[in-house]
This record gives sequence, C-alpha cells and structure tokens, in this order.
Amino acid sequence: MSRKSWAVLARVLVGDRPPSRRDLAEELFGTADDPLAALRWSLAELRRALEAPDALRGDPPGVPPDLACDAADLDAGTLPDDDLGGTLLEGVEVRDCPGFDAWLLLARARCAARTREELHSRAVAALGRDDVDAALPLATRAAALDVLDEEAQELLVRALVAAGLPAQALAHLGACEARLVRAGITPSPALRDAARTAVPVRPAVRSAAAARALLAAGVAACGAGAPDAGVGTLRQALAEARGSGDAGLQAGALLELGRALVHAVRGADGEGALVLHQALRAAATAGRPDLASDVLRESGFVDVQAGRHRSAARALARALRQAGDDGRRAAVLAMQGMNSADQGRHRQAVDLLRESARLAATVGDDRQRSWSLGVLARSALLSGDAEQARRAARTSLHLARRQSWTAFVPWPQVIAAQAVAAIQGWAAVGEELEEAFAAACSLGDPCWEGMAARALGVAALHRGQHELAASWVADARRRCDRVPDRYVWVSAYVGLAEVEVAAAGGRGAVLVAARRLEEQAVRADLPEFVAWALVHQVEAGDRDRRDLARDCARGVEDPALLARAAALGDDGSGPGGARRGNKTSLDALNPVQGR
Repeated sequence: MSRKSWAVLARVLVGDRPPSRRDLAEELFGTADDPLAALRWSLAELRRALEAPDALRGDPPGVPPDLACDAADLDAGTLPDDDLGGTLLEGVEVRDCPGFDAWLLLARARCAARTREELHSRAVAALGRDDVDAALPLATRAAALDVLDEEAQELLVRALVAAGLPAQALAHLGACEARLVRAGITPSPALRDAARTAVPVRPAVRSAAAARALLAAGVAACGAGAPDAGVGTLRQALAEARGSGDAGLQAGALLELGRALVHAVRGADGEGALVLHQALRAAATAGRPDLASDVLRESGFVDVQAGRHRSAARALARALRQAGDDGRRAAVLAMQGMNSADQGRHRQAVDLLRESARLAATVGDDRQRSWSLGVLARSALLSGDAEQARRAARTSLHLARRQSWTAFVPWPQVIAAQAVAAIQGWAAVGEELEEAFAAACSLGDPCWEGMAARALGVAALHRGQHELAASWVADARRRCDRVPDRYVWVSAYVGLAEVEVAAAGGRGAVLVAARRLEEQAVRADLPEFVAWALVHQVEAGDRDRRDLARDCARGVEDPALLARAAALGDDGSGPGGARRGNKTSLDALNPVQGR
C-alpha cells in the first residue's frame, strides 16, 4: 500500500474529527492535477487492502466500527501492555505535504503522551495491588521514554524498592540525579525519598482506638497547616491500623495518608498516588464503597493535576457510581468539572460545577461549594461570560473566608480580579492582585503564586510596561514550576502569558515561546493551549499550521480562541490581511473584549 494511502487512513482514523474529502485532497494531494481524483484512487486502494468494500465512503469518509486501530485503542486505554510504545506511522513520510507533516508531528506527540500516561497509570495500579512483577517492566518502560521526566524516574525507583532491589534503586537514583543536574534541573526531595526501604511494621500492641486517635490527630495537624507533623502521625496511625484487624480502619488510614501526601506535602504526589491505590484495595476488602469513592476521587485529582485526563475520567466515573450520598456526589462532580475545564470543554464544566455547588449547598458543605464555584468561575471567564465569572468567584471567595479556608482564597481572588478586569479594565484590580499574590506567598503554594504573578504580569502588559510584565511572568514560571508535581494547567496558563509577552519581541521570540507552549500542552493533554500555541505560530509566520490551528481550535469552547483561529489569513495575518497588533493579542488573555 502506498505511503499516501497510509497517511489518508491515519488522518481518517486518528483524532476527534475526521477531515472532509476536500480537506484530505488539499492536504495530501494538493500538487496533483486533480486532487479529488487522486484521493478517490487512494480510498479505493485502502478498501482493497482492508477487504472492506463499504469502508471510507461518504464525506467525511467513514470507517466500519469493527476496524481495529492501535491508536484508537491507546486513546481508549484498552491497548495491551506489550503493544504500548512505538511511533504513529513509523517509517511513513510523505513529500510536499506541509499541512500533513504538521498534523503528523502533533499526532505523534499526542500518542507519545498517551503512552506515557498509560504506562504510568498501569504501573501505579500494579504497585498499589502489590503486583511487582507487572509494575516493574511498566515503570521501566515509562522511565526510558523520557529520562528527564522526574515523575517517571521516581516511579521506577519505587518499583525497584518494592521488588526488593534497593541497590539497583540507589544506582538508578544516582544516575537520574546526575542527568537532571546536567540538564539544569534541581532534583526534588521526593525522588530521593522514593529510594527509602520500607521499615517492617511491628505488630500493633495497642488497640484500634489508638489508631483512630492518631488518625484524627494527623488529619487535624494537616488541616492546621503542619503537614510534616500530620503526615508523620498518619504514618503511625496506618501502622496501628494494619495490625488492628479492621480493614475499614486500614482503608481510612490509607485514604487520609494519601490525601495528605497529595494536598499537604509539596512534591509528594507520586507516593500519594501509590498510597491511594493501596487504599482502594483496602476499601474493596472492607466492603466500603463510600471509602472507595473518596479514594477514586482523590486519585482522579492527582491525575487531573498531572494532565492525565483520560485516567482521571475513568477513576472519577467509578467514583460517581459508588458515591452514594449527595455530599460525595458533589465532590466527584466538582472533579469531573475540573477535568472537563482543563480540556477546554467549558460549557460541560460549568454544568458539572453548578450541579456540584447545588448539591454541596443542600448538605451544608460550604467548603465544597466554594471550591466548585471557584473552578466554575474559571470556565465562565474563559468561555466569555465575565459577569458570571465575577459572581461565582466573589461567592467562592466569600465562602472560603467565612470558613477561614485561607489555603484556597488566592484562587477565587485572582479569577475574580481577572473577571473585573475584563469588565472594567485592568486598572481596577491592581490592589486586589497584589493582595492575592501576598496571600499566595504566605501560603507557599506554587500554583496560587504562579496564578497571581501571571495576572500581575498581564496587568503590566496591558499598561504597556513590557519589561515589568516579562519580569512578573518569568517569576510566575519559576514559582509554579518549582515542584515536579505542579498543576500542569496553571503552568501552561503561564506559558500562554509568556507567548503574549514574547509578542513584544518580534516573530522569532513568539515562535520560540509558542512552540515551547505547544510541546508542554501536548504532553499534558491541554487542547486549549495547544490551539493557542498553534494560532500564535501561524500569526508569527508559520503558514503550514493554519489549517491545523483552526481544526484544534474547533474542539475548544473558547470564543476568543475561535475568533482568532477563524481570522487567520493565508499569510498568517488577521482580518483584512493585516497582522494583529499587540493590543488585540493581549485581549486573548481575557475571553471578552479588553479595555
């Protein structure tokens, strides 16, 4: 079968929206005398090779539902372990098709990201059920895909320790740290902690009541802002629970330890994910679907933060089925809304988060209501409804302060300020942004610090203070990325601001920043930022990516993005053939008309 036919098949099978016949013809047969006729010949060749005479007919060409496709199985999470890896259309390259080349480069990167996600998720699950024989080869392959991926290297170190190979774990740790340092990356404490050999747990000599007391004390310590002491106490509680013979108590202790590692300890998401998988098994043994729902929701949170959105969706769907009461349903729906928002599905996110807030209100859970409304405000802002965003963020902020939940306050405060800026102008929110930044710094939260510093940079950019804006955005990058388990959406949001700041430096600077954002967003499965990165590249002169930019933008519910993509001219310009100026480009950081 010809390379062009393989390329046609891949374009039809891989992706959310199959291209039309005209798009396929222009993309792959644009130099032919009759592009549509050349496409018809290629489709006929494919039907013969597939022995499927009814396949690839219509517009866009359709495929039989029973046609096996490794890329589709990878996307669905059903590809067998042994088949994970490889390169999409390996060895298949076509000439004089720059549009297809741009699509293939992006599709290959997406498949590579999905492979890393599946290997990681399966290795963690195997370690959580103590299946070291399955976990070790999966973790080894995940680590080999990117030797600078600290999370993957940490997972392999943990797998080696679990397999009883501490010397190999230390050797791999040393090699990892050396590579990271050579690349200018400071290894996190979590990487070295992963090499600790577990101390055998002594049989409990105290009662289950002692385990419960320690559990309560550990949770209270974490809630009071003493995470190190809290985690230490929770480890003691788990040791007592394991010897108590109470499976439900053990599941609860594992859940709280996993939750604390994820939320209270910076850089400990790797260990937290493993503990949560152990908690899930313990909850099943205890016959506690309520605890299982809580564990799955926390596991989903870890995956959302890391950009493993399909793994998160699977965990959260299971959590919702086992939620039972309205309080748990509210918590799970909130995480599903966050997952949808991160993938640019903002209308769906608003619906999920609104229902979450409603359920939280019915059970009197103001903290959950505050969280749900705060995340809802982000989606309202990005989908163009600044007034809804302002109301939701203000209510979220009021509820958080009423609950003395200072750890969450900076998020709705920054979103509220951005919404007000979209309505009244950035001059109206300078003081509030400075207050949010100070609050974030007092908490030491990398994500909140990054969000606030980024917003201060955008405000400076709108005032025409380019050097100050660049300084703030660079500071936002340093702050939000200082831990390996940062929230990848915030990191990419900062990356978009970096692109906008680069616009003041000319096309070359924009291309560098936009390509960096594209790589980051593909890796973290963030379609909204992939599309923004492509739009900026086209506007900076990379015309071969125009159709790809428009196609990617169509999958995102962001009116500012859609308008920018639709306005791309053949020369990468905006409407009327004139390159968009910096003012219009800046307005893209707000989803409504800037002032």
